[in-house]
Amino acid sequence: MAVGAVNVGEREESQPPSNLEELLAERITVEAVRIAEEHIREMFETTEFDPDEVHGFMGSEETAEFLGLPYSSFREIAPNLPRHAITPARFGYLRRELLEWGSER
Repeated sequence: MAVGAVNVGEREESQPPSNLEELLAERITVEAVRIAEEHIREMFETTEFDPDEVHGFMGSEETAEFLGLPYSSFREIAPNLPRHAITPARFGYLRRELLEWGSER
């Protein structure tokens, strides 16, 4: 007996299965799809990336923009911000640290 197309548990015309074989075939299909999705999720675990891991350090101008400050105001508060020396005269800023710093104030 031929079974109609099944779309993740929904019958093509939304009609109930007409007999036991069709009902069983539909339930097996739904369960197979569920198991396959579960295995795919296990194989390809999704992770959220930290913006600092993706974008890296920001320079002073980008940091001023990130904080929504004019560059002149940023230069005044820069020594108080969490920063990392890239060279003796150049500093880099991480978004996560700036957000933590801002939430503490």
